[in-house]
Amino acid sequence: MAVTFSPIFNHQVVDSTGAPASGWKVYSYAAGSSTPLATYTTQAGSVAQSNPIVLNSLGFPTTGQVWLTENIEYKLVLTDASDVVQKTED
Repeated sequence: MAVTFSPIFNHQVVDSTGAPASGWKVYSYAAGSSTPLATYTTQAGSVAQSNPIVLNSLGFPTTGQVWLTENIEYKLVLTDASDVVQKTED
């Protein structure tokens, strides 16, 4: 399967005070929907991420880089640790 490096959420995520967004989550869906869609941890696209992807104490994905299936449109939703939506990229 062909995958491409996600242009978002592969960098450190911080909260409004500039602190790492520890425990925050990134949910992945098919664009324009609430249908869960897999992301991957490797360039080979062979290992699926958890959904949601939980951010570690430094504000990075706990399972490594985020890779998306090529030619598939995604909606990525960032929530805080309490599942309050902070940002949506569709």
